[in-house]
Amino acid sequence: MTPEKQLRVALAHVLNDNRLGVYKDSGVYQTDEAAIFTTGYTPVFDEFTSLISPPTTRDGRADALFRVQFFTQRKGNADTVEQWAHELSKVLDHKEYFPNILGISWTEEYSRLYFDADTQGRVSVTVNYSFRGRA
Repeated sequence: MTPEKQLRVALAHVLNDNRLGVYKDSGVYQTDEAAIFTTGYTPVFDEFTSLISPPTTRDGRADALFRVQFFTQRKGNADTVEQWAHELSKVLDHKEYFPNILGISWTEEYSRLYFDADTQGRVSVTVNYSFRGRA
C-alpha cells in the first residue's frame, strides 16, 4: 500500500471515530450510510465522503508534504456541510503528530470550497489538508 493510501485509510478511521461518516474496511455500504471512500470513488449515494491524494511533495529523500482532499456531499442546506467542515477542522486542523502515521508532525487545512445544492438537494464541500511527514 502506498504511503498516500495508508494516510487516507488512517484518516477514514479518524472520520469514522468522530462520526463524520462511516468507514468499513470491506468497502461494502448500504445506500443510506454516509460512506467514506479512500479511492477517490464518487458513488451514487446521497451522502458520502471521498478522500483523494493530490501529488505528494518530497523534500529530499525522506521529508514529505502529503495532501488529502476531502469531498463530502450531504442532503440539506449550506449549513449542513459548513458544520461538517467545521467538525473536521476541530479534529484535524493545526494538530501535531496526528494521525500517528508516516511520521506526521503537523496538519493544516489550506483551502475550502462550498458547492450549492444540486437538483436532488445535496450540498457539498471540498476541504484540503496538508500533512507534514516522512516517507
